[in-house]
Amino acid sequence: MELRCVLFDFDGVVADTEPSNTRYLEQALAVFGLKLNDEQRQALIGVNGLDFIRPLLESAKPPVSDESYLAERQRQGNTYENSPDLKAQPGLRDFLGLLRSAGIKTGLVSSTSSRLILAALNRLALADQFDAILCGDMIRRKKPDPEGYRRAMELLQVPPECCVVIEDSPVGIRAGLGAGAWVVGYEGASVPQNTGLAQDRVKSFFDCSSLPVFREALAKPYICHQMTAEEKEL
Repeated sequence: MELRCVLFDFDGVVADTEPSNTRYLEQALAVFGLKLNDEQRQALIGVNGLDFIRPLLESAKPPVSDESYLAERQRQGNTYENSPDLKAQPGLRDFLGLLRSAGIKTGLVSSTSSRLILAALNRLALADQFDAILCGDMIRRKKPDPEGYRRAMELLQVPPECCVVIEDSPVGIRAGLGAGAWVVGYEGASVPQNTGLAQDRVKSFFDCSSLPVFREALAKPYICHQMTAEEKEL
Protein backbone atom coordinates (compact mmCIF):
# COMPACT_ATOMS: atom_id res chain seq x y z
CA MET A 1 0.00 0.00 0.00
CA GLU A 2 1.27 3.46 -0.91
CA LEU A 3 0.21 5.41 2.18
CA ARG A 4 -0.51 9.03 1.28
CA CYS A 5 -3.21 10.06 3.74
CA VAL A 6 -4.50 9.26 7.24
CA LEU A 7 -8.01 10.34 8.22
CA PHE A 8 -9.01 10.53 11.90
CA ASP A 9 -12.34 10.46 13.68
CA PHE A 10 -12.57 12.97 16.56
CA ASP A 11 -14.75 11.54 19.34
CA GLY A 12 -12.95 8.64 20.97
CA VAL A 13 -9.93 8.93 18.66
CA VAL A 14 -8.46 12.45 18.74
CA ALA A 15 -9.99 13.01 22.19
CA ASP A 16 -11.74 10.69 24.65
CA THR A 17 -14.99 12.64 24.67
CA GLU A 18 -17.65 9.95 25.04
CA PRO A 19 -17.88 9.85 28.88
CA SER A 20 -18.11 13.64 29.05
CA ASN A 21 -20.61 13.80 26.18
CA THR A 22 -22.81 11.31 27.99
CA ARG A 23 -22.66 13.32 31.23
CA TYR A 24 -23.73 16.55 29.50
CA LEU A 25 -26.52 14.69 27.67
CA GLU A 26 -27.82 13.05 30.84
CA GLN A 27 -27.76 16.35 32.70
CA ALA A 28 -30.04 17.84 30.05
CA LEU A 29 -32.36 14.83 29.96
CA ALA A 30 -32.66 14.80 33.76
CA VAL A 31 -34.28 18.25 33.61
CA PHE A 32 -37.20 16.57 31.81
CA GLY A 33 -37.25 13.53 34.09
CA LEU A 34 -35.60 11.29 31.48
CA LYS A 35 -32.79 8.78 32.00
CA LEU A 36 -30.73 6.66 29.61
CA ASN A 37 -30.36 2.92 30.16
CA ASP A 38 -27.12 1.07 29.37
CA GLU A 39 -28.36 -0.05 25.95
CA GLN A 40 -29.28 3.52 24.97
CA ARG A 41 -25.92 4.85 26.14
CA GLN A 42 -24.10 2.32 23.98
CA ALA A 43 -26.31 2.96 20.95
CA LEU A 44 -25.61 6.71 21.05
CA ILE A 45 -21.83 6.30 20.83
CA GLY A 46 -20.48 7.48 17.49
CA VAL A 47 -23.75 9.03 16.31
CA ASN A 48 -25.14 12.54 16.43
CA GLY A 49 -28.40 14.28 15.74
CA LEU A 50 -31.91 14.43 17.11
CA ASP A 51 -33.07 11.32 15.25
CA PHE A 52 -31.37 9.11 17.81
CA ILE A 53 -32.70 10.89 20.91
CA ARG A 54 -36.18 11.89 19.69
CA PRO A 55 -37.94 8.60 20.66
CA LEU A 56 -36.83 9.18 24.25
CA LEU A 57 -38.07 12.79 24.17
CA GLU A 58 -41.42 11.62 22.83
CA SER A 59 -41.73 9.09 25.66
CA ALA A 60 -41.72 11.86 28.32
CA LYS A 61 -44.96 12.97 29.93
CA PRO A 62 -45.63 15.47 28.52
CA PRO A 63 -43.46 14.87 25.42
CA VAL A 64 -40.42 17.15 25.09
CA SER A 65 -40.17 19.27 21.95
CA ASP A 66 -36.96 19.43 19.92
CA GLU A 67 -36.71 23.14 20.69
CA SER A 68 -36.97 22.65 24.46
CA TYR A 69 -34.39 19.86 24.43
CA LEU A 70 -31.89 21.79 22.28
CA ALA A 71 -32.27 24.90 24.44
CA GLU A 72 -31.50 22.84 27.55
CA ARG A 73 -28.51 21.18 25.89
CA GLN A 74 -27.11 24.61 25.09
CA ARG A 75 -27.70 25.80 28.65
CA GLN A 76 -25.88 22.80 30.09
CA GLY A 77 -22.75 23.36 27.97
CA ASN A 78 -20.72 20.72 26.14
CA THR A 79 -17.48 18.79 26.14
CA TYR A 80 -15.89 20.64 23.23
CA GLU A 81 -16.25 24.19 24.52
CA ASN A 82 -16.61 23.77 28.27
CA SER A 83 -15.18 20.56 29.69
CA PRO A 84 -12.00 21.07 31.76
CA ASP A 85 -11.08 17.45 31.02
CA LEU A 86 -10.72 17.83 27.24
CA LYS A 87 -7.31 16.59 26.11
CA ALA A 88 -5.72 14.84 23.15
CA GLN A 89 -5.26 11.09 23.31
CA PRO A 90 -1.80 10.00 24.54
CA GLY A 91 0.73 9.80 21.72
CA LEU A 92 -1.50 11.55 19.17
CA ARG A 93 0.66 14.67 18.80
CA ASP A 94 3.80 12.60 18.24
CA PHE A 95 2.04 10.38 15.71
CA LEU A 96 0.70 13.38 13.78
CA GLY A 97 4.22 14.79 13.77
CA LEU A 98 5.61 11.54 12.32
CA LEU A 99 3.00 11.49 9.56
CA ARG A 100 3.55 15.08 8.56
CA SER A 101 7.34 14.70 8.66
CA ALA A 102 6.95 11.78 6.25
CA GLY A 103 4.88 13.92 3.87
CA ILE A 104 1.65 12.00 4.61
CA LYS A 105 -1.48 14.14 4.52
CA THR A 106 -3.82 14.19 7.50
CA GLY A 107 -7.54 14.85 7.77
CA LEU A 108 -10.32 14.79 10.35
CA VAL A 109 -13.84 13.50 9.65
CA SER A 110 -16.50 13.83 12.35
CA SER A 111 -20.29 13.68 12.60
CA THR A 112 -20.16 16.44 15.23
CA SER A 113 -20.86 20.03 14.14
CA SER A 114 -18.03 22.22 12.86
CA ARG A 115 -18.58 24.82 15.60
CA LEU A 116 -17.87 22.25 18.32
CA ILE A 117 -15.05 20.42 16.55
CA LEU A 118 -13.19 23.63 15.66
CA ALA A 119 -13.63 24.92 19.22
CA ALA A 120 -12.16 21.69 20.58
CA LEU A 121 -9.27 21.64 18.09
CA ASN A 122 -8.40 25.23 18.97
CA ARG A 123 -8.46 24.42 22.69
CA LEU A 124 -6.17 21.44 22.00
CA ALA A 125 -3.91 23.49 19.68
CA LEU A 126 -4.40 20.87 16.96
CA ALA A 127 -6.32 22.76 14.27
CA ASP A 128 -3.21 23.30 12.15
CA GLN A 129 -2.28 19.60 12.25
CA PHE A 130 -4.97 18.57 9.76
CA ASP A 131 -4.93 19.32 6.04
CA ALA A 132 -8.70 18.85 5.77
CA ILE A 133 -11.53 18.94 8.32
CA LEU A 134 -15.02 17.59 7.49
CA CYS A 135 -17.76 17.89 10.12
CA GLY A 136 -21.36 16.76 10.41
CA ASP A 137 -22.88 20.01 9.18
CA MET A 138 -20.67 20.01 6.07
CA ILE A 139 -22.17 16.85 4.58
CA ARG A 140 -25.64 15.53 3.80
CA ARG A 141 -25.24 12.02 5.17
CA LYS A 142 -23.41 11.24 8.40
CA LYS A 143 -21.65 8.03 9.42
CA PRO A 144 -22.09 5.13 8.80
CA ASP A 145 -22.52 6.66 5.34
CA PRO A 146 -19.05 7.05 3.75
CA GLU A 147 -19.76 10.53 2.34
CA GLY A 148 -17.55 12.37 4.83
CA TYR A 149 -14.53 10.18 4.19
CA ARG A 150 -15.03 10.25 0.43
CA ARG A 151 -15.20 14.04 0.41
CA ALA A 152 -12.06 14.30 2.54
CA MET A 153 -10.21 12.10 0.05
CA GLU A 154 -11.41 14.31 -2.79
CA LEU A 155 -10.26 17.46 -1.01
CA LEU A 156 -6.85 15.94 -0.35
CA GLN A 157 -6.69 14.49 -3.88
CA VAL A 158 -5.81 11.03 -2.62
CA PRO A 159 -7.46 7.80 -3.87
CA PRO A 160 -9.10 5.45 -1.32
CA GLU A 161 -6.48 2.73 -1.79
CA CYS A 162 -3.84 5.16 -0.47
CA CYS A 163 -5.82 6.18 2.64
CA VAL A 164 -5.99 4.86 6.18
CA VAL A 165 -8.94 5.71 8.43
CA ILE A 166 -8.62 5.54 12.23
CA GLU A 167 -11.95 4.95 13.96
CA ASP A 168 -13.15 3.63 17.32
CA SER A 169 -16.83 2.81 16.70
CA PRO A 170 -18.64 0.28 14.47
CA VAL A 171 -20.51 3.19 12.86
CA GLY A 172 -17.26 4.97 11.92
CA ILE A 173 -15.51 1.78 10.86
CA ARG A 174 -18.34 1.00 8.42
CA ALA A 175 -18.04 4.53 7.01
CA GLY A 176 -14.30 4.14 6.45
CA LEU A 177 -14.69 0.72 4.82
CA GLY A 178 -17.51 2.04 2.65
CA ALA A 179 -15.20 4.78 1.40
CA GLY A 180 -12.67 2.16 0.31
CA ALA A 181 -9.99 2.95 2.90
CA TRP A 182 -7.90 0.63 5.06
CA VAL A 183 -9.39 0.98 8.55
CA VAL A 184 -7.53 0.83 11.85
CA GLY A 185 -9.73 0.27 14.90
CA TYR A 186 -8.56 2.48 17.77
CA GLU A 187 -9.08 0.82 21.16
CA GLY A 188 -7.54 3.45 23.43
CA ALA A 189 -10.78 5.19 24.44
CA SER A 190 -12.28 4.68 27.90
CA VAL A 191 -15.55 3.34 26.46
CA PRO A 192 -14.79 -0.04 24.80
CA GLN A 193 -16.41 -0.66 21.43
CA ASN A 194 -16.48 -3.45 18.89
CA THR A 195 -13.69 -2.85 16.35
CA GLY A 196 -13.93 -6.32 14.82
CA LEU A 197 -14.72 -5.02 11.32
CA ALA A 198 -11.43 -3.07 11.10
CA GLN A 199 -8.47 -4.57 9.22
CA ASP A 200 -6.06 -3.57 12.01
CA ARG A 201 -6.48 -2.67 15.67
CA VAL A 202 -4.32 -0.59 17.99
CA LYS A 203 -4.64 0.36 21.67
CA SER A 204 -2.39 3.42 21.62
CA PHE A 205 -1.04 5.96 19.17
CA PHE A 206 2.40 5.09 20.52
CA ASP A 207 1.95 1.68 18.85
CA CYS A 208 0.69 2.91 15.46
CA SER A 209 4.09 3.15 13.82
CA SER A 210 4.63 -0.58 14.40
CA LEU A 211 1.61 -1.54 12.28
CA PRO A 212 2.63 -2.80 8.81
CA VAL A 213 0.33 -0.24 7.14
CA PHE A 214 2.38 2.59 8.72
CA ARG A 215 5.82 1.05 9.25
CA GLU A 216 7.21 1.29 5.73
CA ALA A 217 5.87 4.79 5.02
CA LEU A 218 7.20 6.22 8.29
CA ALA A 219 10.60 4.60 7.81
CA LYS A 220 11.22 6.38 4.51
CA PRO A 221 12.76 9.86 4.69
CA TYR A 222 10.51 12.52 3.19
CA ILE A 223 12.32 14.49 0.51
CA CYS A 224 10.77 17.83 -0.36
CA HIS A 225 10.91 18.53 -4.07
CA GLN A 226 13.22 21.44 -4.87
CA MET A 227 12.09 23.49 -7.85
CA THR A 228 14.50 23.99 -10.69
CA ALA A 229 15.16 27.43 -12.15
CA GLU A 230 12.95 26.52 -15.10
CA GLU A 231 10.05 25.53 -12.81
CA LYS A 232 10.35 28.79 -10.84
CA GLU A 233 9.90 30.77 -14.03
CA LEU A 234 6.62 29.02 -14.91
